[in-house]
Amino acid sequence: MDVVVPIAVSLLFIYVVYRIGLKLMLGFSRPVPPPPPPGELRKVRLTYMCTLCGTEVRMTRSPSDTPIGPKCCMEEMELVRDHDND
Repeated sequence: MDVVVPIAVSLLFIYVVYRIGLKLMLGFSRPVPPPPPPGELRKVRLTYMCTLCGTEVRMTRSPSDTPIGPKCCMEEMELVRDHDND
């Protein structure tokens, strides 16, 4: 009888910790958003450059007319050239 109570308490503790951990992990997971409908993305020709490391990125499609620039080195990249307005 001396062993039954600690084993029962241990099993109950393990079950509670398992359920809490499972709820936390399921809270972190989010379903993948559905893809945008065809034709919703706007064709753009923008070139961005990182002012810290010099990396250049060309954006060819955007969901909005005025897209937010990408980030590199924890900073927003600078718009170097807008090919549509040349």
